[in-house]
Amino acid sequence: MEQYSSVKPMQLMVSIVERGMGKNIIDYYKTYKLYHHIQASGRGTAASHLLNTLGFGTTERDILLTYGRKDTIRQLMTDLRDEDRNNLNVQGIAFSLSMTGMSAILAVCLSQTQDLGKERSEPTMEQNNNHCLILVSVNQGYTEDVMDTARTAGARGGTVIRARWTGVDELQKISGITLQEEKEVLAIMAHNKDRNAIMEEIDKAHGLRTPAQGTVISLPIDYTARLD
Repeated sequence: MEQYSSVKPMQLMVSIVERGMGKNIIDYYKTYKLYHHIQASGRGTAASHLLNTLGFGTTERDILLTYGRKDTIRQLMTDLRDEDRNNLNVQGIAFSLSMTGMSAILAVCLSQTQDLGKERSEPTMEQNNNHCLILVSVNQGYTEDVMDTARTAGARGGTVIRARWTGVDELQKISGITLQEEKEVLAIMAHNKDRNAIMEEIDKAHGLRTPAQGTVISLPIDYTARLD
């Protein structure tokens, strides 16, 4: 039981970069002893005139989910915003999300292996982040329509991840709606002041009782860093 009492708070870091750059990010994160990653592919929905503004040159994305200790992630995000931002030669964005739970063995392993190996300055400033992550699950083929709706409420762009809905039978019984299993997940980073309007417009135009059969949730973001 003693090893579990020493587990540190954990966070999930999400990095969205141009296709093929995921390996560069992983190699950099290894210098912080961050070794546990899940990598996926996606595509961006931002209009072409916004790609450069958002830090992207193409629409194809590598999406990296990294688990780590909160203090390690915080130090990494501080360095990405400051000294290391221009040294990676990677276009994209990274942000961190708090986690309320994790499998015990993984948490212990991360707590014991992520003491920073090289000397780094302590983070000097808490980021008062005013952004959230909106996740919209819709039937395939509707993400562009959903993104157009989100833009009218203040969103700028998003990333699409191909997915599959599991447990659909039980949800169909409860809702009385026949649901399509093949889905696309649209991830939108938005300012908190726009969150409610974006979610309400999406739900109204593309909710479960529409052809898109959309569901929408939001998560608070702790730290953000633009990669360029």
